[in-house]
Amino acid sequence: MFAKTSVSLTTTAAALLFCSASALAADANAFGERLKAVAATQNMMIAYDSAASEGDNVVLKGMTAAPKGEEPAKLGDVTFESVSGSTEEGWKVARIPIADVDVTKDDTHTTVTGMSVEGVELLPADRSKLPAVKQLSEFYFQKAGLDKMTVEEKGAKVFDLSGVSIENTINDDDTLSSDFNFGTFDADFSTADPETVQTMGDLGYTKMNGSVEGSASWDPKTGTLTLDPFDVNVQNAGNLSFTYEMAGYTPAFIQSMQQISQQMQQNPDGNQNAGMAMMGLLSQLSLGSADITFTDDSLTKKLLDYYAKKQGTTPDQLVQQLESMVPAALAQLNNPDFQKQVSEAVSTYLKDPKSLSISIDPENPVPAMQIMGAAMGAPQTLPQVLSLQVTANDATNE
Repeated sequence: MFAKTSVSLTTTAAALLFCSASALAADANAFGERLKAVAATQNMMIAYDSAASEGDNVVLKGMTAAPKGEEPAKLGDVTFESVSGSTEEGWKVARIPIADVDVTKDDTHTTVTGMSVEGVELLPADRSKLPAVKQLSEFYFQKAGLDKMTVEEKGAKVFDLSGVSIENTINDDDTLSSDFNFGTFDADFSTADPETVQTMGDLGYTKMNGSVEGSASWDPKTGTLTLDPFDVNVQNAGNLSFTYEMAGYTPAFIQSMQQISQQMQQNPDGNQNAGMAMMGLLSQLSLGSADITFTDDSLTKKLLDYYAKKQGTTPDQLVQQLESMVPAALAQLNNPDFQKQVSEAVSTYLKDPKSLSISIDPENPVPAMQIMGAAMGAPQTLPQVLSLQVTANDATNE
């Protein structure tokens, strides 16, 4: 009796272990298939040889990925850490470490290290009860980044990028905040083609380094989309800063845009009708404000010196030529006040380069169709419609 009971228990335990292992394998396969389906909606084609569960992790072995129509990149065995959920409820992945890249093609050697994506979600088909941000796509992530990317040409380093990160946050009021840091870069032009080497050398930029970063927010309830700011900093050149605020970018607008894009892909010959539909959608948008400002850090003087030398003249004479060209170029706009404003700002900036700004700040958001109508029918009214201002050397931008 004891022997029979032991055999029975052993058989039962083995069966349970077998079923448990099978269930885990099925979960890994289900996760892998869902990943492929979600990637396809983003025009990314994913394939793998097999899927396996290792504790809470899922490993897709022999994985490849590439944008639709392009040659697949071999990613090897990719581990998805702390996977939970199901296709019906949605999958969550704590972190996806991505293997380092080391590729040589012809004379170009590229390495990328420290890549990862965190807080990944493969969302379910029914997303009606999720925050608006997650209703618009089947894919969401909290953070992504890479530590370093290096490009070498014939053994010499020509480009270096480090510290890239993108972070998304869904706030308690369902608004989305995004912070993106495209890292710091170093570019070396000394080994480029002779013409580039000559030009960059004459400008004094044999090497160039800087950074790119910004932040954005979106309120799905009001459709307000804000970029504040997007900054490009280049040492010994200058800073370019861009901000804007747009209204009407609602979930319904985005879904309609997605539908029209799909129709255009499926029926390229019907692009005219799709174009009309797109114009109709744009009428829902309005521009609240915008500003683009360049703060100089010696780039302007270098450009004036460079082009003056090419023309066989002096920088002062070149400035005088540019000052006379601006009013002539704006004369056809038939708006004397705006022409005077721009001419004075450009003249002030060229004589003492500090900062140059173009800003739009109407009392109320201006509908996109009103802007387009003014641009096509009465361009001279655009500065008034948009409350457009061009200023130079504003102390707040220095």
